[in-house]
Amino acid sequence: MKQNGVVTKLLDNGLAEVAVERGTACGGHCSGCGECVYGKRILVPAVNSIFAKPGENVIIESETGVIMQTALLIYMVPVVMLFLGYGLGALLGQSQGRCIAMSLLSCAVGVGIVTLLGRRHKKIDYRITGYQH
Repeated sequence: MKQNGVVTKLLDNGLAEVAVERGTACGGHCSGCGECVYGKRILVPAVNSIFAKPGENVIIESETGVIMQTALLIYMVPVVMLFLGYGLGALLGQSQGRCIAMSLLSCAVGVGIVTLLGRRHKKIDYRITGYQH
């Protein structure tokens, strides 16, 4: 995945801090719902393989596979837990209301699992690969 950014400062060990725009699902073309974070900048450390200096516009890259794995983990685990909770309730012969309650509780457990795994999950590594023209 490629993104444009600006080097804000040099860090230790050949890294640079790069300001990049945070993306959204709508790409910033929404109707102004107020929920978008499009256009807000985040700072990420990147391997400075081209020895860029602060203020320079650069292109940074990250492994798409890691990003896709993270997205899959974040979105799928709670949904799967939601269905498993309902199914377990149905197997135990619970009423529909209790099945729904069990599904919501198991979804919350899924969110907890994602949160715990997210702390241990591989950090996304960025590297500066070129200059922006």
